Amino acid sequence: MALKVLMTKKKIDLKRAALDALKAETNFEKREADLERSIEEAETDEERDAVEEEVEKLEAEKAEKQEQIDKLEAEIAELEAQLDELEKEQDKEPAEETKSKERSDMSAEHGRASMEYRTAFRDWVQTGKLNKDVLEFDKRADETGTASDLGVLIPETVMQEIIKGVSEVHGQLYNRVRKTNLKGGVKYPIGSFSATFNRITETTKSFRQDAGGITGYVSFGYKIGEIRLARTLLQTVLSVPVFEQEFAKVVAEAYVKAMDIEIMTGTEANNQCVGILTEAAAQSSRIPAGNIIEFTAAEAADWTAWQKKLFAKIPLGMRAERPEFVMTAATYESVIKTLADTQKHPVYAETFNPVDGTEKATFKGKEVVFVENDSLKDFDTATNGQYFGMYWVPQKAYAINSNLEFTVVDYFDHETNQYVKKALVINDGKVLDGEYIYLLKKKVSA
Repeated sequence: MALKVLMTKKKIDLKRAALDALKAETNFEKREADLERSIEEAETDEERDAVEEEVEKLEAEKAEKQEQIDKLEAEIAELEAQLDELEKEQDKEPAEETKSKERSDMSAEHGRASMEYRTAFRDWVQTGKLNKDVLEFDKRADETGTASDLGVLIPETVMQEIIKGVSEVHGQLYNRVRKTNLKGGVKYPIGSFSATFNRITETTKSFRQDAGGITGYVSFGYKIGEIRLARTLLQTVLSVPVFEQEFAKVVAEAYVKAMDIEIMTGTEANNQCVGILTEAAAQSSRIPAGNIIEFTAAEAADWTAWQKKLFAKIPLGMRAERPEFVMTAATYESVIKTLADTQKHPVYAETFNPVDGTEKATFKGKEVVFVENDSLKDFDTATNGQYFGMYWVPQKAYAINSNLEFTVVDYFDHETNQYVKKALVINDGKVLDGEYIYLLKKKVSA
C-alpha cells in the first residue's frame, strides 16, 4: 500500500509541474496588450486586417491552451482523490499489520519453537538444570507399549536440524531405503507401497490397487532406540543456534550409523529393526530361497558364473528399477576388480568424486555400495554359509518407519557414577518385498 501512495504522489507532482510550465509559456495578457496597441497604431486597412488575423490566432491558441490546462487540472484532481482513498486505507493498515505481527510473534514464540524453550533445553543438556515450567515431556499412550515417560521433547528447531542432518550424512544403506511415517501395530499390505497401471473405459473404472501380485503384510512396531551423549561433548557451546546444530549433528550421525547396521543384521530380540540377513534366516522369510545364491571361490573368479548364477535370474521388472550391489571394499578389490569377460575386458569401473575424494564404483554398470564387514563379510575371509554381498532395489526392498521425534532423558552410568544424556527415538524397520533382494553367500567346497 505504501508503494501505491508513493507512486500516486509522484504522478501528482509530475502533472503539477507540467501545468505550471504550460501556464508560464502562454503569457496571453502581454500579447493581447501588444495587439491592442498595434490596432490603435494601424494606419491602413491592410495593417488593421493583419492585426485582426493575429488576434484570431491568439484566441484559438488561447482556447487550445485552456483546454490543455483544464485537462491537466482534472487529472490532478482525480489523482488527489485516489491519493486520499489510499491514505485512508494506509491509516488502517498499521493496526492490522501490528496485529498480524503480534500473531506471528506469538506463533514463533509458542511452545517448542520459542527461544525460551530452546534456551531451557540447552541448559538442561549442558548443566542438568531442569525447568519443568517450560520444558515439555513426551508421554506416549499405553497402547503403544512404550515407556510412560520418554523424556524431554527436543525443540522444533533441533528437529529440523536433525532431519536435515540425517539426509546429509552418508548412510550408505539408510539413505537409500524407503522412509515411512505410519501408525505402528497395523498390518499394511505389501502391495500398498506401490501401484499398478490399469486401462479403463467409459463404462469401467480402475479398481482399487491391491497387492500388485505380491502377497503378505508388514506391520511396524514401536521400538525405542537410544543415542548416548557425553555432557562434555556439548558443554562448551554457549550460543543456542550453534548448540542446536552441534547437537543435531551428533544425533544424526549416530542414528544413521546404527540404522545401516540394523538394516542388515538387526534382530527383534535386541529390540532392533529386523535386518535383511535376519529375515533371510527366518522360517517364513519374505526373501525367496531362490534369491539366495551361493558362490565358491572358483565361481566368484569366473565371469561366466556371475552371468549364469546371478544376472540371468534378474527379472525385467527389477532390471528397470536400477538395482545396486552392496559389499565390502575388500570384496570389491579382491573379487570384482579381478574379473574380466571373455575378451579380457574388465567388468568393473571406478571414479572418484573430485570434491570429497569418495570412490564411486560400478559392477556391470550397477553402482556398488560399500559397507563395513560387520554387516557383510569380506569374501576371502568369509566362512562357509556367510553372506558377502547383496544385489537389491533399496526403495522396493526395505522400509524404516519413524517420525524422527527425538526426546532426551538422563542415563546413569554406573561405571563413571554420573548422569549421561541420551536421545531416544521410536522407529522400526522391515523387509517390504524380498523379491527385490538377492543375497550372495559363500560356499566352501567339501
